[in-house]
Amino acid sequence: MRPGELETRKRIAAAVRDYLARERISREQLSFRTKLGKSTVDKLLIGLFSERTLSVVENQTKLPLRAMLQAETAPPGAPVAPAIKLDTPSIAVLPFTNLGGNSAQDFIADGITEDITTALARLRWLFVIARNSTLGYKGKDADIRQVARELGVRYVLEGSVQTAGQRIRISGQLVDAETGKQIWADKYDRDLRDVFAVNDDITERVVAAVEPYVYAEEGFRAAGKPPDSLGAWELVVRALNLLRQMGRKPNEEAQTLLHRAIALEPNYARAHALLSWALWWASHCYWSEEGPTLRQAAQHAQGALSSDPADPWARMAYALCLSTGGQHERGLGELRTALDLNPSFALGRMAYGWVLLRAGQFEEAIAESGKALRMSPMDSFSGFYTSIHGLALLGSRRFEEALPYLRASVAAFTEYPGHYNSVISCCGHLGLLDEAQEFIDARNRIGPPICVHVLANNLATYAHRDVFLEGLRKAGVPE
Repeated sequence: MRPGELETRKRIAAAVRDYLARERISREQLSFRTKLGKSTVDKLLIGLFSERTLSVVENQTKLPLRAMLQAETAPPGAPVAPAIKLDTPSIAVLPFTNLGGNSAQDFIADGITEDITTALARLRWLFVIARNSTLGYKGKDADIRQVARELGVRYVLEGSVQTAGQRIRISGQLVDAETGKQIWADKYDRDLRDVFAVNDDITERVVAAVEPYVYAEEGFRAAGKPPDSLGAWELVVRALNLLRQMGRKPNEEAQTLLHRAIALEPNYARAHALLSWALWWASHCYWSEEGPTLRQAAQHAQGALSSDPADPWARMAYALCLSTGGQHERGLGELRTALDLNPSFALGRMAYGWVLLRAGQFEEAIAESGKALRMSPMDSFSGFYTSIHGLALLGSRRFEEALPYLRASVAAFTEYPGHYNSVISCCGHLGLLDEAQEFIDARNRIGPPICVHVLANNLATYAHRDVFLEGLRKAGVPE
């Protein structure tokens, strides 16, 4: 065995074990899918394998196993074969650099790297290179494009950690490795009294920030392809970018794309989950008949969960269907499960705040919606985040705090009557009657005239109903 080959074999085994854990596949299932004997799979998982075994497992898992073996066991100066490029989005988290000069602080950088890698691996749509496979880059000034070629990934996340006394600064950047373009970068300054709390907080924020940027980049890639050449994944990515706009026409286009994705892959959980969200939003906005559309949304959410119980989007969509029907506690249970599956799911956390508001848990709603805003301040879903946080503050009668958020939601999505309704109520409570009338006039130009009794029926099962209607009446909205 060549020098270093034992460590390489351990890394390959770890990559396979990580894959099984991420995909929730047992050893027996891997043996069945690859037609390899169970004893062969057991040996693979401790680093004993032949190249033929790696080839068979690669074909099933799309892991670049042989490339790892060739790259790390080749003699000095030998040409290194690039890793296999994956058809799905893929990322490597390089070891974060300790800039403090104190090697005793390395554990902080290592912990951040480990936690971010683990959290990203919860995103089932994203292939994440195992931590053991990136350790070889620790302490090296690696060229991002070379790293991407060696690991076969599209994206690389790198960062640094610097401590000074009881303060810590953590910086990170996400790079499109094929072009070298920086997609996202940010830094976080924290008090280092509880290193574990800092790790958890930074991990959630980094993952919540990175996810929408990767989705957006994948959408740009898919947009450059002819429509007939798009696979199910690419259709889903394009649909999600349309759904972020929250408008009627983009929603209809997204539904069309998602139906195409489901036709290609009938059990594609994320396609069903996003279609459920699209249908639910169309029902919420009264763009389609509410009852039948809401039932369809629930059916697609349940279909997604039957294919993949761990899909947080499916849990969120189903929770909103339940809550819209007045089943807030069941909805909260689904959302708690979604956030257990992916604590960095900012949109799911905002939905959690919304259902807490409907259930009358106003302070909890403010806390959760506020956390979602901090986790992903640029991922607004066209005013959805600011609207829900402002509505939670309104429900708690904190009208002055609510107003800037509700104004911002209208500015972000001027076509949606619901944003206007909330800011009109808030203006009514604050006695800003001229401003309220301006919003009433603008609101009435985009839909049926606002009136109290219609909204009273719509909000019948929601705990913030009375304070909402009180504000409308104070604003001069007719019954």
